[in-house]
Amino acid sequence: MKTGMLESHRRVRMTSQHAITSRGSRSPLKLAVFLLRLGWAVLVLAAVCLAWLALFLFFAPFIVFSKLGGLRKRIVPKLETSCSAADTAYLRTDEIPGTATQTSDVPLIFDRRHDISKLFGCNTRGVRYRWTLFADRLENLRREVRQPVALDFGAGSLRDSYELIKQDFSVISFDLNETLMRRYFDSYDWSRLRSTPKLAAGKLSDLQEQERPIHLVIAFDVIEHLPDPSTYVRALSQLLGEGGLLFAIVPNRRSLFERYFKRSLRRTMKRGIPLEPGVPHIQFKSPAEWDRFFQTNGFSIVEHDMTIGHFVNDWWNGLLCLPLRAFVTPVMQILSLRGHFDFDAGRWEQRFCPEWLMEEVNLADVLLKRRLSDFFGWNLIVARKHSIASEEAVRSTCA
Repeated sequence: MKTGMLESHRRVRMTSQHAITSRGSRSPLKLAVFLLRLGWAVLVLAAVCLAWLALFLFFAPFIVFSKLGGLRKRIVPKLETSCSAADTAYLRTDEIPGTATQTSDVPLIFDRRHDISKLFGCNTRGVRYRWTLFADRLENLRREVRQPVALDFGAGSLRDSYELIKQDFSVISFDLNETLMRRYFDSYDWSRLRSTPKLAAGKLSDLQEQERPIHLVIAFDVIEHLPDPSTYVRALSQLLGEGGLLFAIVPNRRSLFERYFKRSLRRTMKRGIPLEPGVPHIQFKSPAEWDRFFQTNGFSIVEHDMTIGHFVNDWWNGLLCLPLRAFVTPVMQILSLRGHFDFDAGRWEQRFCPEWLMEEVNLADVLLKRRLSDFFGWNLIVARKHSIASEEAVRSTCA
């Protein structure tokens, strides 16, 4: 029995030593791999710095000319007060990201509560983009309909639902993630408004009989996340009343960011990593392809504009920030964990694309928009539901 126990202890000792030896043999390999990644990150960072210098020298004459010639005052339209006012306070001061709302296990993804509503614009890539094509039609709807009803499809953080209620719309907020949507709902001070949105989740067909007529559907940054967008867009068309409008914001597959997202999606699927529903972009279309998509799914295009300019989006943020994001940021995150220092990836990228510089580069985008619009980052689309006659015409054409 004692001999058996000694043999057992010997085996345990040998197993432990083997585990230690294995860990030791793996550690040098891990270290070698990390050093290779570190070296590559240094080379990429050097290349990004050189690219930044080349871009700055390329745009410097234009920046100097625009400063001396007062170019900004001539080509940038004056914004309506209502657009800038949308940036002001609408949250309870004690319910802001980073305090009580962050205690839940559900992360607050796509948090836009402190940003301007996308009915009026967006602050991204270091530029304060503003547009009026949606606001103009909101005003028309308020004049034509006594109590307009809007559906915020993919409501997310409810930022646009909040703004629609401020614009005297009755709002239905629909999202696949009901738990997250309710967390956002609790973070607003709805007492400032005449009503609150009706929260809905699940199937759009559940709204078909209850909420008619709906005069407006907004779908901002949501359709590109859907595995079967045609089914949803056709359902939205059926929910709308005769002549109802759809406001949509969808990305342009020609931009560097969308090319990067598409490549990342392929790698993720190749590795068999499950996708988190509603998070990655899985639909990639050009401006013309988006037009055809909406036209074949129950809508006619009323107006199509482009925003987030080619120079700002691709030449600067894409060309500089994407290599940092892919090769440098992961290494910096490891170093920050080992070295116990803070590393903010967003601020890291902003240093290469500061706001003052991006606002100047945006002027070049504005000047050359007619030539470069097909390469701008986002599609802003206003579409109208097909009338019964036009639907029959489309069906006969397809037949």
